Amino acid sequence: MAKRPNNTFKARSFKSKVLILCEGKTEKNYFTAMKEDLGLPKTIAVNLIDCKGDVTDVLKSAKKDGFEKIFVVFDHDNFSKRGDVFKLASQKNADVIFSSICFEAWFLFHYKNSTKAFASEAELEKELKKCVGMENYEKNDFKHYSILKDKITTAKLNAEKIRLSVVENNYGVAVFNLNPYSNVDDLVQFLENQRT
Repeated sequence: MAKRPNNTFKARSFKSKVLILCEGKTEKNYFTAMKEDLGLPKTIAVNLIDCKGDVTDVLKSAKKDGFEKIFVVFDHDNFSKRGDVFKLASQKNADVIFSSICFEAWFLFHYKNSTKAFASEAELEKELKKCVGMENYEKNDFKHYSILKDKITTAKLNAEKIRLSVVENNYGVAVFNLNPYSNVDDLVQFLENQRT
């Protein structure tokens, strides 16, 4: 009897379905560009939601649609019910990716390691526009990721240092009340680890 040949087909690896729910267009554009740049699989979706509305249905629907990992990306923006979003996301086993005072704090961390608290998005954007490549910064632009991608390692290091310092110096304060704060680096690291 002839010996059956070994299977030479490449083993298939199936990626988990991941959903990134972004509160704003700036966040969505950034993570969509990163997904494309890293060549991430189609099993990773980046969608726009309204965190200031009720995200309960969005999270329930995501679980029904088979998403194993869900990230909710939003920022402080002086939104009073941000604690509710944290609580709901936790109940639905979703990871919160939060920036204070706004998502642009993450952009600033590409250039600076600073624990300066900003009172408003406008104040932070004014500081961001002093950085090389960001002088003409405009929200919702698709080019932010391409300008910043060579500085991601610096941003991840700065975000972690700043986060640890701010948390330590504000013991007992809820994350959603800290300023500055960003854990965008956690999602960035997760996406970098998903490369095929």
